[in-house]
Amino acid sequence: MSTTIYSLPNEILGLLPAFLDDIETLTIASSSCRLLRDTFATAASAPTFFSPHPYFLVAATARQASEWAVGAASRTALLHEALQGDIDGLYEFCLAHAGLTLADIRRLHRARFAIVNPLCDRIDKMAGQQFITTEDFWDGGVSEPNTLCTETDRSTFQIIIYGELFGRDMEAFLAAEGAPPATPVHSIATRLEYIKYCVPDWVCYGGYPGFEPPSRARGPYAPPIDPRDLPMDQHVLHHLLECRRWRRMWAGAMKMVSGDERDGEIELDAYEDDWRTRLWREALMTQGLWGMQLVTLPAEQVDKKWLAKARWMREQVRKLQGPVEMSQINEICHLEVAVAPDPCTEAAVCMRGARPRWDSPDSPDLSD
Repeated sequence: MSTTIYSLPNEILGLLPAFLDDIETLTIASSSCRLLRDTFATAASAPTFFSPHPYFLVAATARQASEWAVGAASRTALLHEALQGDIDGLYEFCLAHAGLTLADIRRLHRARFAIVNPLCDRIDKMAGQQFITTEDFWDGGVSEPNTLCTETDRSTFQIIIYGELFGRDMEAFLAAEGAPPATPVHSIATRLEYIKYCVPDWVCYGGYPGFEPPSRARGPYAPPIDPRDLPMDQHVLHHLLECRRWRRMWAGAMKMVSGDERDGEIELDAYEDDWRTRLWREALMTQGLWGMQLVTLPAEQVDKKWLAKARWMREQVRKLQGPVEMSQINEICHLEVAVAPDPCTEAAVCMRGARPRWDSPDSPDLSD
């Protein structure tokens, strides 16, 4: 069977405009048939479906890019460099080392309505506009009032992207049952680079003893940024992962998965949770976009393979004789982080300075 233009996939047809020499050629080709006209119009359209841009596209491709980088020092260095460029740097990295098929795009379209939008709404009620406009906010209207400035869509995708980048690592640690993972995993340093640069916060600007200030060469902390104009995304992330609404949401998913009423209970303080409960919750919530269906869909609509995966994670956690190994990352402040993905503690490490260290030589004068 001979190959014609009609037998080529749309992914290839969409690349053709980049190889045409001028606008006249593009116009002629576009007017030659309906197929090329429609394809070229689509190729030139804005990424409206993938809003917020570039977060959605990064979430869709970060797992592939992460798998390309892990285990090779030279590739990991490229990932670190990309992370220092904020979400835009990570976006370029993902474009270079990952891709999407039409089937992927169709699945993402469904996920937008079944997973992303409901999750954004829940997070808005925990830390966003719906949260802060609750009646009697500071007088009992919410159980854990906090002064936050939240871009709900951005906060949602920061959590999702973390899972896409590092969810595979969590699986490797659980599969190892307490032994070193059998497959390469990203280091704590890589995870901290993500939190530091892709979840930027003014409190991280100045660093603190044992924690170097983030690079000013590029990314969110680069001049001419005024530190007072930086977001407080690490504050928001830490608040979300510790708050009772977030933990109750995941406790509901855990009860749905196991059928055990005890899995639906939480402690008032996040740090009073049993270590197995905490680890299983972290394993579930760091599985990226598709893992979030556990908290946005009823049990009968959740993909069976994700229910099976969640049950496998529970069994692997139950096999462990003790908590995941901790690693000291700051000898001055004696800070420890789990060797497995631990986003709440990692955010706390980046925020540990409590306020920017304005006395460093390159710090701006904030006395005006």
